[in-house]
Parts: sequence; C-alpha cells; structure tokens
Amino acid sequence: MKNVSKVWVLAIALAFGAAQAFSQFSWTKDPRNPVFSGGASGTWNFYVAQPNVLFNSDSLRYEMWFVGLSGVPGVNGDYRPYSVGFASSKDGINWTTYPSPVLSPTPGTWDAYTVEAPMVIRQSGQYKMWYTSFLSPTSPNSTGYATSLDGIHWTKYAGNPVLGPGKAAWEAGGPYACDVIPFPGGYKMWYSGSDATFQKGNIGCATSTDGIAWIKDTVNNPVFKAGASGQWDDGVVTTPRVVQTGRTYNLYYTGWRTDTGPRAGGVAISNDTGKTWTRYAGNPVIAPSGVGWDGTWLEVGTVLQRGDTLDMWYDGDVSPISSNRYRIGHASVVITGITEREEEVPHQFTLNQNYPNPFNPSTTIRYELPHVSRVGLKVYNTLAQEVATLVNETKPAGVYTVQFDAGHLASGVYFCRLQAGDFVQTKRMLILK
Repeated sequence: MKNVSKVWVLAIALAFGAAQAFSQFSWTKDPRNPVFSGGASGTWNFYVAQPNVLFNSDSLRYEMWFVGLSGVPGVNGDYRPYSVGFASSKDGINWTTYPSPVLSPTPGTWDAYTVEAPMVIRQSGQYKMWYTSFLSPTSPNSTGYATSLDGIHWTKYAGNPVLGPGKAAWEAGGPYACDVIPFPGGYKMWYSGSDATFQKGNIGCATSTDGIAWIKDTVNNPVFKAGASGQWDDGVVTTPRVVQTGRTYNLYYTGWRTDTGPRAGGVAISNDTGKTWTRYAGNPVIAPSGVGWDGTWLEVGTVLQRGDTLDMWYDGDVSPISSNRYRIGHASVVITGITEREEEVPHQFTLNQNYPNPFNPSTTIRYELPHVSRVGLKVYNTLAQEVATLVNETKPAGVYTVQFDAGHLASGVYFCRLQAGDFVQTKRMLILK
C-alpha cells in the first residue's frame, strides 16, 4: 500500500460523476470579447483561430501562438494555407501581435500545404511546438515538431513528421490537434484522430520520452470517443486540452454533430491517468452565443488553471465565414469548494509559479514536499532584502498553498524563495498596482 499524506485539493476531484459537482463548469464569457482580432483584409492573419496560450514566468507575460489565414478561398475551395502567428500580453486580454508568421509551410516537404493547430510548451527556457500539417486536402494529417529559444524563430525537426496516421480505421486520416503535458521521464499526448473520410473524430493517447518518438496506446485507444448517436458531439471530438488537478484529469474538447451542427466545448474526467473518461451530463459547458461574433462556431483553444480559476481562450465565428471572420475570445470559471482528502505524496520538492502573476494585491503560492522538512518560504525585493516570511516551520510531506497579500508593497519585481532542507528554488513575481 502506498504511503499517502492529507493535502488540500480542489473538491472537483472528489465526485466528478455527480451532477452537482459540475455546477462550477458554468463558463462566463468575457464582456470584452473578442479579445483578439486579426489584421487588415487580405493579410495573412485576417482570420485568427486555434489559440494556444501559456504564461511565461520569466517574462511575466502571456504568450499565444495562433493560426492565421487570409480568408480568401484557395484553388481547392478551402482557406489554406494557414500559418502560425505569435502575440504577447500582460493580462491575457490586450495583445501585441508579432507582424509576420513565426511558422509557415515549407515548399516541397510534407508540410507544404499548411501548418496549423499549434501546441506549445516551455521547458528550461526552450519552447517546443507540435503542429498539424498535410500535403493536400485529401491526404492524411500528420504531426510535426519544432523548437525555439524565443517563441518566434523556430527550427523544424529534420525527421518530421513525428506522428502519423494509424492502422485502425478511427485514425486512418491521421492525427489533427493535440495536447502535450510533461511527465516524469517524458511526455503524454492526447490527439484527435480522423477517419479516412475526415467526417468522424475520436481522441487517442500516446507517450514519449523525448517528444519526438511517440508510442500510441494500443490497449485503450481511442481513449475518448465521439458521443452516442443523436448527442451534440456524435460526429467529432477534437482539440483535446487536459488540465490536471491532483490525480484527476479534466479533458476539455470541441465537439459537433455528424450533420455538422454548431461546434461547442465539453468536458470529461479521468481518474486513471487519462485511460478512460466520463462525460459531464450537462455538456456542452460553453457554446456559441447564437448572435454576435461567436454566433454559430466555438472551438476550444487553451485552458489554463490559476488558483481556483480556469481561463479559456477559444475561437469563434458566425456563418457564413466568407463575410464573418474568425476571432478569439476569453472565458473563465471559478472552481468552488476546497476540501481535504488523501492524496499521494509528491515525488519531488517543487515551488510552483504563483498565480495570478502579475497580481494586485494578493496571489497564491503552491509548494510540494516529498518528505518531512524544515520549510522557509520568503519573499525578497530586487535588492535581496527580505520583505515577507510566509512559512518558517517543519512541515510533513504534502502539497501546500499559501496566500500572499502584498497590499503594503510597491509595484515591481519580487522573488519568492523556498528552502526545504538542501533544496532551494526561486520564482519571480510581479506586483502591478
């Protein structure tokens, strides 16, 4: 039997199957929507879609990679080629766009037709992107890999593609959008697999030690299937986005009917590391508004957790797209109810990035202890002067959260430092007043 320690986790991880546990999935769309629009008519990013957002704890800003398209139908009747663009923001709402694409199709190669559905993570100062491409409108999808030191200048992996069509009928059309999460010893990917007709879509899982050589789950795939006949998502489930809370995984996804009804966002949960999933009975949790800029189309882009809040960036549109362009919106939901339960002891010391960051006046700091330790958690200014002691005591193994109220401090950069035995880790924080 594994040793366990009582730690504080979100109540959502307890009884996800009960209908009342889902009351916290009532997403609120931002009244400032759309928060991100494209360029002038005829430019490469007149339409913008498929946002992938992360928070850079070094630069203290949100960074977004998105798909840009001109909105002019091509010779094949669709709007490709797509390119990947970049934008940054201090608050996730007001964005500054890099003027040109940061990743584009390469003529004469496997991704000559388009690059789209970017999925980016940042590890040790390096950006890693997995993206979708294909040779022609009728050729199968494949997944490519690229790296960057600044998020703007990318180098495509010479051995691309790193993931291709499967032998099973459900993924004969190849993988489309994916989500990648780092795990001890490697990475886990959830990807949308299309059938040969590109009319049905299910979600599969794969693992990798290096992000390049992927092993598909041959036992459980597809791990999440389109809904039963007559359901709102009985045709396609795609754009998987996984948020891990303790040992519980929440899967946000885009779904639509076989008869190409409106696209909307749903959620499911897994308590076995993503092998099996249970849908929320109240799906979809976020849907087109029926009027306005996202009247008939809503596609889940990114879901980020900050404390007890989830933020989503999504693309929306209203038909016909020939006269109404894709834009990007923002929504949020508060995950209510904190409770105590037994959870596995963390496997390593960790100081997580505070959230929100930047903040005013308070923020949440989370740290993890694999065994009993003398803990010092302190805040310093840029002159290395201690301005606050948050923890100074011996703690048992577990996961802890601390609220830091900086109402008495001036705006600027500060540093949170965790020392637990010989372990020391520091995170940079920004107060904006």
